Amino acid sequence: MKKLALIFGGPSAEHDVSLVSAKNIFQVLKEMSDIDVFLVGVTRTGVWKLIAAQDLMNTSFSNVINLDELGQVVKVILKNQEAYLSSSSSEHYGPLDVAFPIIHGTYGEDGVLQRLLNEYKIKFVGTDSKACQNSFDKALTKKILNDQGIPQVPYLSFDEQPPAWQKVQDQLGLPLFVKPANMGSSIGISKVKNEEDYSKALLEAQKHDAKVVVEKGVKAREIECALLESDELQVSGLGEVIPHHEFYSYEAKYLDANGADIVIPANVDPEIAKKIQTMAKVCFKALGCRDYARADFFLDDNNNVFFNEINTHPGFTSISQFPMLWKQAGVTYPQLIKHLVHRALHRPESV
Repeated sequence: MKKLALIFGGPSAEHDVSLVSAKNIFQVLKEMSDIDVFLVGVTRTGVWKLIAAQDLMNTSFSNVINLDELGQVVKVILKNQEAYLSSSSSEHYGPLDVAFPIIHGTYGEDGVLQRLLNEYKIKFVGTDSKACQNSFDKALTKKILNDQGIPQVPYLSFDEQPPAWQKVQDQLGLPLFVKPANMGSSIGISKVKNEEDYSKALLEAQKHDAKVVVEKGVKAREIECALLESDELQVSGLGEVIPHHEFYSYEAKYLDANGADIVIPANVDPEIAKKIQTMAKVCFKALGCRDYARADFFLDDNNNVFFNEINTHPGFTSISQFPMLWKQAGVTYPQLIKHLVHRALHRPESV
């Protein structure tokens, strides 16, 4: 029986989303007869804890468990060239054959955790460390995809002195969006319509990251597709997010039951849909992604397509678009999880 570490939580503002994703994934893993699962919760301060199954199953967006109060502290050690989880009482759990990192945001999606797993030669589900960094840093992503000729809305990025309001307004127009470069789930993003908004938006974004991206606001539909590697790279049909808030904020995604409509399949002209799917594959490959991802685009009234972002650790909650898009394509949630785990297990090396 193969031993798998499901790693969730983490120090980012997306901690709660990660726990709910992990809960759903675990419900599939525990039914797999060839897999023995260790639940590894990473606290908001970065401490690894071995968590009981019942504790994880108790979490929800309205009642998030506190990992600080649960489980026992563990760390990864090498024993006879194999990786184990070791507790303070010298109990060893393993050896670990594979890990499933489902930490959204910093630590799990920026390549840090992947570097650790590589160091201990643990195979893992998902994109490797360098490509995670390429995909998570919005400014770096934009630069890489600019070189590939992928259309994007006009933007500025900076990590020191922010550009003056007048320069931003002259260059990008209004409205515009201010985003932390390294953050997901729309956390820290603000829509800006005037100078006062701009000052507040900078403060909000810089709470989460020193590097900030400012983008021109475009009147456009938000279109998404999911990517999955098998013998070749597969791309799902399209979905559309129709937010009921001013934009698709964290609150609209997770806290407001009526925050947005998710329309799958999206009503998009077949030729435009094909263009978006092709563009998604180009982005996935150019950034070096692996196993799976979700790619997000803007589609304006003139059928112009603009890349928005790619997510190497999309949510696996009950309302997450990645599993919903594949369900529409005939791939069930359990089939997705099993495919990703077996793909990682059969990878020749951990890198």
